[in-house]
Amino acid sequence: MATPTRTRTRLAREERREQIVDAAAVVFQGRDPAEVTFEEIAEAAGVSRALVYNYFGDRHGLLEAVYLRNVRLLDAQVTEALATTPGIEEALAAAVRVHVRFAGQDPWGYRYAAGEVGFARLPKLVARRVERAAAALGGGQEAGLVMAGVVRAVQAMVIQWLDHREVPEERVVELITAYLARGLAGVVASGLPRTPTWPVPV
Repeated sequence: MATPTRTRTRLAREERREQIVDAAAVVFQGRDPAEVTFEEIAEAAGVSRALVYNYFGDRHGLLEAVYLRNVRLLDAQVTEALATTPGIEEALAAAVRVHVRFAGQDPWGYRYAAGEVGFARLPKLVARRVERAAAALGGGQEAGLVMAGVVRAVQAMVIQWLDHREVPEERVVELITAYLARGLAGVVASGLPRTPTWPVPV
């Protein structure tokens, strides 16, 4: 796979950082991150190896930045899809559809957003994501337990589909939505603090 080579130009610090993260996301695709060198990423971003270290410190810092980049892109698409979606099951379907389409268009980006590639702070960042989602069920330990299952179920099912694409996209959306809707209805009926509010950041 050819990696992009960029011309070196003077950019603002944040733009330069994003340029490096975008280049790293491309270079990491389909590869074991341990085999990717900072030299490759620097070359793809059109910067020096020292600058990559300066921004990210080590491989964990760079992998975290790639994870956060993809989570941010996914969350923005989910939020946009839910902005005009009425009803809980319709909102769930809209969120699931975004996950499936995002994964179909950028399989490695989705794998990173799902935390399939580990790094030092991943457990804390996933816990924070689950906590935000749990707020839609009233917060607390029980809601956290449920939303940890919801978030991981969506990611696991979408990745399963990525690995075996025989099922059409819309059927995948239908199946995942039905699974989640029935499960959420059951836990709400069991006495969770409140009915889910949207958008839920799954």
